[in-house]
Amino acid sequence: MNNKNTLILVAGLMAMVFVAASVFAYYPLSITVSTTTPPVTFATGSNAGNNDLGPGNTITVSLGSNSASASVTVHPTYQTTYYKDVLRITNSDSKAYNVYIRVDTAITSFPAGSTIQLKIYASGASRPGTPIATVPLTSTGTASIGSLSGGGTWEMDVEVYIPEGSTLPSPATANLQLIYTPSSETPP
Repeated sequence: MNNKNTLILVAGLMAMVFVAASVFAYYPLSITVSTTTPPVTFATGSNAGNNDLGPGNTITVSLGSNSASASVTVHPTYQTTYYKDVLRITNSDSKAYNVYIRVDTAITSFPAGSTIQLKIYASGASRPGTPIATVPLTSTGTASIGSLSGGGTWEMDVEVYIPEGSTLPSPATANLQLIYTPSSETPP
């Protein structure tokens, strides 16, 4: 075989490789996004809107227009300040949901030794008592709260400890997410 024939043979093989590499198969697929009313939502607690420490301060709780978001503002002082039942998590569905709280942005600007905690109780549970879960707001992470039964409600308390003798810090905000799922998988 001479060089000319070899070159033609190689060019022909290359053409077949390029033709084979240019084959595409198309299969139909449809994805339907069908929305639903949120089964797990926020509700104001019994102490929302009540007087707080300091002149003119109130325990402020604001809910989003569909109760799928919430904002809480409290005004603690030195030692332990406890805010009972400021916010609630409610399940209007008939099935249970596994609930998690994720702290995306923690409060890290408070004096050393300070603690800021979200405590979650069964509706109507007496305090002090053992909460369903305690979520520290001074570090990031995801905490499993438990299974909220159909028609169930949990109450959320906020407990703040600031050591006496330290300088009271400027306002700080923790950003959290309420995560719920009907599955037993851990959220990503």
